Amino acid sequence: MKEFLEILKLDASEIQTRFIRSSIEGKGTSQEVSDFREHAVQSFVERYYPFPYRISKGGIYDSYGKRSDSVDCLILNPNHPHTVDSRGKHSLIIADGVDVAIEVKPDISVKNELHRGLTQGISVAQLRRQNNAIIFKKNFPEYINEYAKQIPFFIFSMKCKKNVLDTIKEIKEFYTENNTPINEQVDVIIIFNLGLLVNYKYKEQFCWNQEYSDEVKAGWFFEEWKEDTLAGFLFHLNRVYSAEPRMTEPILTKYLTGNKYTILPV
Repeated sequence: MKEFLEILKLDASEIQTRFIRSSIEGKGTSQEVSDFREHAVQSFVERYYPFPYRISKGGIYDSYGKRSDSVDCLILNPNHPHTVDSRGKHSLIIADGVDVAIEVKPDISVKNELHRGLTQGISVAQLRRQNNAIIFKKNFPEYINEYAKQIPFFIFSMKCKKNVLDTIKEIKEFYTENNTPINEQVDVIIIFNLGLLVNYKYKEQFCWNQEYSDEVKAGWFFEEWKEDTLAGFLFHLNRVYSAEPRMTEPILTKYLTGNKYTILPV
């Protein structure tokens, strides 16, 4: 839908302005700069996940005793207990009520910044919900039923290497050096106004019409959304396995793919 994509382009301009302003308003205090940027992403997500969803940040606990690193933006499912303290912050965030975890890493062209984001993603991926949101579980292989118990992890970035393939190379090298299994790897990396790096961990996740073999469909793809990257961000947010079953398809999905985008295995 052309009008919706135009609105998202305005949202993109607003986010870009807020990131630039953060460098000025938070000058001299890196934590303030970081906070301003987190708030920009949180505000955008909140616009498309209004109440009864809640947007929060922090570490996530699961029922098996594990805790993740702190994450900048968490989409809490309406089922999440209202564990808010006197300052309006969630004092406890539980895995069974988190739909998606999004870490803000403005410049993943810097290797240390990229590695920190990937490490945070591993800590989130090691958590498990008690149940998954798949209604007809017998229709899916066991590895998908297990994957759906994990919290999807996204990284939101403004910048990657000049050649996006060099960023992909660094990601793959990090996972190889750390022997990171596929189910503990990041799901989606958003690169502002450029596109998305999407890790289709299993062939069943692949959602495009391109004629690729099953072996190719399970792997990394670069989706070149360009100025529609925020639409791609929302599209993939709407495709995750959430904390609770959805009775209908998310209403935004059909509005986000009106244009044709380049989808390439990398």
